[in-house]
Order: sequence, then C-alpha cells, then structure tokens
Amino acid sequence: MGIEAFRNQLEKIDRQILKFLNLRMKLAQEIGEKKKLYGYPVLDTQREDRYLKNLKAINPGPLQDKNLEGIFREIFSSSRCQQGGLRIGCPQNHFLSCFLASLIRFGSSSTFIPISLDEGSQLQEDKEPEVDTLVVSAPYLLKRIKVNRSTLLSLLPSFSLGGEIDLSQFISHQEIEKHFFFFQKKSIPKENAVYKMVFVVGGSVSYPSVEKWAENQGLKVIFFEDDPQNPQDNVYLLEKTTKEPKNEDIEHSWKKFTEGLGWVILIGSYPF
Repeated sequence: MGIEAFRNQLEKIDRQILKFLNLRMKLAQEIGEKKKLYGYPVLDTQREDRYLKNLKAINPGPLQDKNLEGIFREIFSSSRCQQGGLRIGCPQNHFLSCFLASLIRFGSSSTFIPISLDEGSQLQEDKEPEVDTLVVSAPYLLKRIKVNRSTLLSLLPSFSLGGEIDLSQFISHQEIEKHFFFFQKKSIPKENAVYKMVFVVGGSVSYPSVEKWAENQGLKVIFFEDDPQNPQDNVYLLEKTTKEPKNEDIEHSWKKFTEGLGWVILIGSYPF
C-alpha cells in the first residue's frame, strides 16, 4: 500500500477524532452550566491529574505517555474554554518562565495575563488581580518571602495553594527555573483526599542539617537558597504528604531544632 493510501486512512481517523472532540466540547458546556449552578470553579486539577493517570495505565502504545499527556492537557484546556475559560496571572517581571510553565500545565486555550506583585502595585490598593489562577516560580516565591515574610500570602487572601508544576522532565539546564506553584481563587471540596503541604522555613542552619531534620519529620526539601555571608537569611522550601494537613507539629519541631531562632510559614496544602 502506497503513502497516499495511508494518508487517506489518517484523514478518515482524523474526521472521527474531530467528531468526538466536538461531542466532548458539547458535554463540557453542559458540565460548565452545572459548575456555575453549584459555584464550582472551571479548573479541577485533581480530577484532571487522576484522569491522566488512569489513561496512562490503559495506554497500549505506541503513543508515549508524555505525548498522551500533552494531547489531553490541550483537550482539557479546550474543554475549560467551553466553560468560560481560565485566566492565569503571571508576574510581569518573570512572565516568560511562568507563561511556559502555565502553557505546559494548563494548555494554550487559557488566557495569560501579566500582573504586578511588587510593592506599591495594584495589590497594595486592596485590588487583587482579576485572574482565576496565579503561577509563580519557587525562586520568586522564596525571594519575596525573604524580603517580607507576609508577602504574597497576605496580599492575596482569597487565593489558596492549588498545586505544583515541575518542568524538570522538559528542561535540564541548571540555570532555568523548573519548579512552580499555582494558587487558585476557588477549589472544589474533596473528601478522603491525600494532601501535600508546602512550607518555607528559615534560620541559620546549613542545608545538610536541614535535609537530615526534614527526613526525620517526613518532609522533603524541594528548593533552597542559602547565603554564606548572611546565614540567618537561609530559606528552605519543603513539602510533606499527609492525610491531615496540620502544621503545628512541624512548627514546634523547627523552633526546637533552631533553638527558637527559626521561623516557619505554611504556603498551603492541596489534594492530589
């Protein structure tokens, strides 16, 4: 059979794919109406991630899992567009890196909006950005917290941690940001969920010591910034998987470990 015959088969398959995609979009519209009725947000990351996991489990190939995920991320994005779309805010002083992370995680049918999170910005006037989701990198988050520990979290009181975006499978270069967090204005309540808690801790403690302490607490260091010239400014980003998202034990243990000189900030917790 010649190449044209194969292409004719592809065209027939593509027409079927198009038919079912449009059927899916119609169903997404119906679900969107139900979400509005119940006051649910357009984005449900836990369901999307669980759905992708199930698809990968039954994927016979030769389609690779990473390609499957890329295709369905775009399908999810198009489906959300039928429900009103997703507005994603990225800090304007590092917009491109956050845009890339958002594009990979949420798809190209989203709307990407540069926003200012700097002192003296619109947030200082008690005006939160008109977005559904906010994406920031781990280095940016730590930098802001080092300047002001109440920053970002107090400036965005109606946002809560929604999840993480890890670009390490796409980017290997050490100098390029690979770890991001996204915050949501609304989230769908979950029952019997397992949570990831994300903390920032600070104090004059070296990385090896923090890593050992974290291991004893069931925590994982996912990012850190140490300052040999000013060790009191060392900050560490940690996460913990738990069924009960409580931070009192971690705070007590860290205070004891640093002899009362350290501090702890709970960035938030999210189901996964």
